[in-house]
Amino acid sequence: MTKRSSPAKTGPQHLVLLAIDLLDSSLHYPGDHPPFESFHFDIHITSKAEDEKSQVLVTVKIGVHNENITRQLGSLTINCTFTMNNFADVVRLNADGQPDMPDDLIETLHSTALSTARGVMFATFRGTFLHHAILPLIAPGSVTEEKRL
Repeated sequence: MTKRSSPAKTGPQHLVLLAIDLLDSSLHYPGDHPPFESFHFDIHITSKAEDEKSQVLVTVKIGVHNENITRQLGSLTINCTFTMNNFADVVRLNADGQPDMPDDLIETLHSTALSTARGVMFATFRGTFLHHAILPLIAPGSVTEEKRL
């Protein structure tokens, strides 16, 4: 991977969602239990850039919990692949090889990936005991990215 210097000030041009991949999903049925009415979600987002392909990959991992059950009830991991015409001008790689992008682009990528995860989660859990575990709307910028070191 080629490393480049500091991020540019321009925004993305013709941002495209190229692919949505379901990487993992799981259900852990808790046995005889009344229907669940409330859920809690653990959300983790990471991004990486594939410089040679001019792509940013945003991975969203969601864990589904209920306050009355100690173990996780379900999980889902998706990957969204994005590209843009001016990738080389907008996405830079830092010394650790991680993407360094403008804040507004990060918010757009995270918001799109979270919305996509919400739909994939609904389709995956539909008809199960997690049918009503719908990821709530999340304000852009409120879920911060995990840094891989």
